[in-house]
Amino acid sequence: MKVSLKKLPQAQIELYFEIPAKEFEKFVEKATLELGKDLEVEGFRKGKVPREIIERKIPQKDILERAAELTIEELYPKAILEKKIEVISPPQISILKLAKGNDFEFKAITQILPEIELPDYKKIASEVKKREVKVTKEEIEKLRQEKERIERERVRAEILDKIAQNTKAEIPELLIVKEKQRMLENLKRGVKDILKIPFEEYLKKLQKTEKEILDSFQKEAEKRILQSLLLREIGKKEKIEISEKEIEEEIKKMLIANPNLEKELDSGRLREYTKEVLRNEKILAKLESFVMPND
Repeated sequence: MKVSLKKLPQAQIELYFEIPAKEFEKFVEKATLELGKDLEVEGFRKGKVPREIIERKIPQKDILERAAELTIEELYPKAILEKKIEVISPPQISILKLAKGNDFEFKAITQILPEIELPDYKKIASEVKKREVKVTKEEIEKLRQEKERIERERVRAEILDKIAQNTKAEIPELLIVKEKQRMLENLKRGVKDILKIPFEEYLKKLQKTEKEILDSFQKEAEKRILQSLLLREIGKKEKIEISEKEIEEEIKKMLIANPNLEKELDSGRLREYTKEVLRNEKILAKLESFVMPND
């Protein structure tokens, strides 16, 4: 099998596959037997009809098309894994050559996570200034901790903003659309749970349509996606890892704080969510560590 990769605009790639006739013949045989398993032919038990008889009973076009499907189903994921491609959408398949006794050729176009050209994020982080947290004698320790938390979040946000300003990246529209939809669903839940009114009534009060609300999320969605991609890339460069023990301990804490979380997310999604939260926290702490202390 020959596979070639071509980069396309907007974080897309095209994979071209050329499968030699001999290799493709294995899939043709598999397709033939699969399509013939329910054939009823006098003198043969169902599922035991010889291939040459099946080929006379079933149109060659149907056999070749099924063989093509089987080939793509097996070889496309294999190529994605071997080339370590991180796809974010189903492929658009185009069959280029399909004929009996010939090589089989097809191409697949798919959306991938964009390449991120990171700036010198350590230098950028080191130039962010930390403000000293001051408290009066009257202020209690709890207030000090809250002020420190607010300052920590400000510093981290400033670091991320400055890194984003110096980063080149093509953000796939697909990711932005998904993030906008997620933001809309969160807003709907908030309106229902906090305001206790139907979302339609909320829209009337704002004098806006759902589409206008969705469109208003564009810039924030772009910002969130870019920051997410940046954290992911920095995490790879800094070799940030999360252990199973850390995930288990954090899940226990989260379930104590919010018992309903287990109902809202299945165990797999809960683990992935927890892992992402922990990983992002470690990455942000790493970036904060590059900040120079106050003189």
